[in-house]
Parts: sequence; C-alpha cells; structure tokens
Amino acid sequence: MMTLTALKTLVATGTVTLCAAALLPFAAQAQTWNYSLDSFSDGTGGLIRDGINYNSNGRVTTGTAAHGVGLFSQYEHFGMAYTATNDTVTFAFNSNHALTGWAESRAADGNIGWGDFFLNLDSSLSFEQAKAQGKVLGIRFAGTNDSGVAAGETGIFSGITTMNVTQTNAGWSSYSQYNNYVNSQIVKVNGQTVGTGQVQLIDGMTVTEAQNYLGAHGHSVIKTYDQKVGDITLLDYAQLSAMDLDFGSQAPGQTMGTQTFGFSFARSLLPGGELNWMAHVMAECANDTMGTGGTFAAVSTPSNPGTPGNPDKTEAATPEPGTIIGSIAALMSMMGYKKRQQAKRNG
Repeated sequence: MMTLTALKTLVATGTVTLCAAALLPFAAQAQTWNYSLDSFSDGTGGLIRDGINYNSNGRVTTGTAAHGVGLFSQYEHFGMAYTATNDTVTFAFNSNHALTGWAESRAADGNIGWGDFFLNLDSSLSFEQAKAQGKVLGIRFAGTNDSGVAAGETGIFSGITTMNVTQTNAGWSSYSQYNNYVNSQIVKVNGQTVGTGQVQLIDGMTVTEAQNYLGAHGHSVIKTYDQKVGDITLLDYAQLSAMDLDFGSQAPGQTMGTQTFGFSFARSLLPGGELNWMAHVMAECANDTMGTGGTFAAVSTPSNPGTPGNPDKTEAATPEPGTIIGSIAALMSMMGYKKRQQAKRNG
C-alpha cells in the first residue's frame, strides 16, 4: 500500500444518548467521532448554494450560475466522519451535494447523485486488489443513484464489481482532465480571492497515491454483487447532531457545506476482529471524491459467528505463514498512519 503522508483526521469526544432503532442497538455511552476534512476547493460544478446563483467573482447573480469549485459549488465535499462501538458503525458526510442529488439536464436520468460508499476491509490492499479478493463492501445509501442495485434499495453488499458512470452524468473522463481543471481555478467570495483549486481525493494521501489506490478513474457505483449482507439506517442532520457530530468544530471560522447526513449499520455485519480499513465515496460525475482510513476495534463477542459478512469462527485456528506476514505488514502500515495522525495533532 502507498504511504500516507499527511493526515487531517481530528478527534472529538462526546457523551451521546440515543434512542433504540430497528436493527441498530444504540446505547448511551461515550462516542468518539473521527473527522477527515476534504479539500474545500476541488468539487467542480455550478456555483449554486441554497438555490442562489453566483458568478465567477463569488457574487450573487440573477443570471446563469458560473462553473467552478469551492464554497458555492453544488458538488463540493467538505468532509466525512465515523464512529464505532461494539454494536454500531456510523459514517457521516458534510457537502453541498444533496443526498438525492441535483437536477442536471445533461445527465441521462436528469439527475447527478452520490455514488456508493466503498469500505475496503484490508487497508494494506489497493481498492482494485481488495475488490479482486472480495474484501470490499459496497454500501448504497442514495437509493436513486445509478448503482446496479435495484432502484430504491439501500444496504450493504459483498462480492462487488464497480463501474464508471461519468459519461451519463456529464462528468470528467480522466484524472488528468479533472485535476487540470481544479488546479486552474481561482476561488472568490464577494469579489475577493480566498483560495485556489486544490485536489484532494483521500485524506492522508497525495493525489498520486490516491489515484494509485483507487485505480481506474470514476468507478463510483456498484455494478454487480454476490449478496446483500444487511441493511443500513439513514441519519439526517438532526439525528447526527444529537450524537454530537459537529463538522464545524473541525474548521473554526470556515463555512461548511449545506448538507449533513449519514448512515449506521450493525457492527455484527462486519468481521469481528480488528479491522484496518480504507473507505471512499464520490459523486456519480466524479466531480469530487473524499475518503479516509481508520480502525474498528475487535468486538468482544461476534453476534453471528460464521455468517456472511461476519466470518469469525468460535474455534481457534492456526494462522498460515502468509497470513501472519500480511497481518504484520498491515499492522506496521496502520501504526505509521496513527503516528502521523498524532504528529499532525501535536504539530
């Protein structure tokens, strides 16, 4: 796996009291939110925020909205966060991109939505390698997107293949095309220059490292899958705020995205041991991508040993030499990742 060189993951801890939800046994306990901020100036799209059009100088206009990146872009992603307990895993996102997408006449279905969320359960493998080994779960949370999953259905799927739908969503055809456009942009607010375009695909990786990890450009949705592992519960801004999620706390003085939402699922749907993972999500048009890595602690007792999505066995097994070597490599990789996290916070 490529080296993770710069991490902006920040941690906020709060005490959360939650109501029980179907299939998700929430409990009142201390929660730790792990935040990863995306570049605030690499989401390309029309400069339309809260239904208001902006021109290239970042001023309100009654005319056609300009195209660019930054605060006013419809597809700007600002960050993601996760928290996990012995029972539940939750991911959350902050963006200008609505969960149901935005209307776009150039898209085949008249809408550009979110892609699916991809959770690579072995961070020592690239996305392509992990897919080939069946170690990537595809999570469809936007039920109206162009996924190969049945229309309207959401959930967690294993044995996936993925596909590029940029050409039917007025999107970018290559990394270089996207990168060159973003890097050429000047971001303005009320006529004042506030920054320039800066590509970031996965927090903690350089652009080259992230492209090498992701592999083929624009693979944003599930194409096929072997089985559905389980369901997710969608969470809105109010529900996540009740869980003490606060993206704004991670960027004091900065304006965040207009949309905050996420999803939770039962921890028992994943393997019960410690998991060092990578995850990412992008718009169907590949106008912005964000991702991060992390660790889920081993659960104390797997709920359903041996079932799909949770293959732990009750009896002890002697690991193969190759497994031991792979585990050591993954552990060393994540130790370095965490040391850079700590250094970033202390610096």
